[in-house]
Amino acid sequence: ALSLEKALNRLRVHEESWTTLLGLLGNQDVPALHRIFKQCKRRNWSIEKLVEKIRDALAGKYHPKNYSDVEYDLATTIYELGGGATLFALHKSMFAFPCLSTLDERRQEFKLRISIGSLKMSDLFHNIKIMFEDDTPGLRRVGMSLLMDEISCDERLCYLAGTDDIAGLCEHAAEQFSSMKVGQDLEVVRAIAQAVRSGKVDVGGEVFVMAMARNDEVGYGARPIALVVVCKKKTYRHASLTIEMGRQAWRLSPYGDRLHGPIWSIASDGDPKRRPALYLHCMVRELLPTDPLFSQLVGLVGLNLWVGSGGETQDLDFKHNFKRICKCLCAREGILINNVVITKSVLASWFARLTDTDWSEDTAFSLLNNSSGAAQRINSLLSPKDAQDVPRAIKLLTVTADLRKLDNSNFDPSEQVTFHSLSLLGEMLDALVEPFINPDFSLSEQIISLVKFAFIACALFMKHEGDFMPHHLYSDLQCMVRTAIFRVAHTKNLDPSMKVFLCLL
Repeated sequence: ALSLEKALNRLRVHEESWTTLLGLLGNQDVPALHRIFKQCKRRNWSIEKLVEKIRDALAGKYHPKNYSDVEYDLATTIYELGGGATLFALHKSMFAFPCLSTLDERRQEFKLRISIGSLKMSDLFHNIKIMFEDDTPGLRRVGMSLLMDEISCDERLCYLAGTDDIAGLCEHAAEQFSSMKVGQDLEVVRAIAQAVRSGKVDVGGEVFVMAMARNDEVGYGARPIALVVVCKKKTYRHASLTIEMGRQAWRLSPYGDRLHGPIWSIASDGDPKRRPALYLHCMVRELLPTDPLFSQLVGLVGLNLWVGSGGETQDLDFKHNFKRICKCLCAREGILINNVVITKSVLASWFARLTDTDWSEDTAFSLLNNSSGAAQRINSLLSPKDAQDVPRAIKLLTVTADLRKLDNSNFDPSEQVTFHSLSLLGEMLDALVEPFINPDFSLSEQIISLVKFAFIACALFMKHEGDFMPHHLYSDLQCMVRTAIFRVAHTKNLDPSMKVFLCLL
């Protein structure tokens, strides 16, 4: 009887523990619950120990860190796409993703060198070796793209313990200081502080990034080879020197041209100071009959055959170009096509005639607030809150292209004139966008479509000049199309069996 009573008491305790566990799990979101259960299984915890750990987790006293590879991969992807704030929010959520400091232990495979002051060849050689030395065995030599852009950063100085340097000053600091190493006293620190206060040097608000990317179906991600804090006072001469340093470093490094392949194109985001520098590098000489590319390209009517010293062409990122076209369409001045000024209000009135168009946006806010009408959504498309929204830009261009499909049988003469201009605009935009968004297009169809765009744009620009689109945007678009054509020719000369991916432009 005594042993039976003890057994019943144990069962009552177990029942109470299980009831407590069910209450905790049923009423509250326990952070990292799945990892707690894994720990319980692995360490053979009792039910009481499990309840204790769950309570500690709810109180923030217990943080199980037995992350799986999937969780590490998800956290890394979230950080790359959403940034540190998004990762921090998910770290504090019930999912309890790994924090940034935990990821750093697994992500810091490459120790890139930041250039202090101006860009240095030694930094380029070091970074090329770090990024391209230990590559996947068997990778073939392909054409490379040299890419440049800026990313924003906090305007503050920092200390690099590894090199004893003060980082964060713009590239012009090299003109004021022979060295920015702290040394044994505070003299350099005081001199830098005084120079910043007097305005002789600036604390940079952006980081210039130069990267190399393979034009291949594997390993095509951009890999940075230069990081320099910059300000807005640079000139095209400075940009030209930077490009030349990048080209020469890639050519001379044993882990550059010799291992991975030559530079085929030099790409930028349309920076006004860098555009003249691109022309200086990529409009050096005209192709000669002795050039391997000549036989491939000489028969293409209207194609500019001027290239860089190594056959390079300049390329302007197609996503930036899409956004800039949208900016023209949504500007107050609009664009002129066949003496019809197409403005935002004109587009809005004609968009309202499209009956089979889905105006919804693929954002969480739109999905949760689905009560807005078509007119409001059209206005949101033409007056975006975020001008850098690439999917929104592509949608605006594709919807504008759809206007040419309207039934014009009942239009009055005035509407017919506007419709013909909109149809021409639609044909041009469709020829530009489809090669980048339609996966069913063959390479031939992509090139034919881009050439169609180039000729329509050329005709309209010759007729209306800057009233059609800004000169710099027109030149950037034509350079993009030209680089696509050259990319095919380069690939045919290197290896006709290789694939060409225009999405990598």
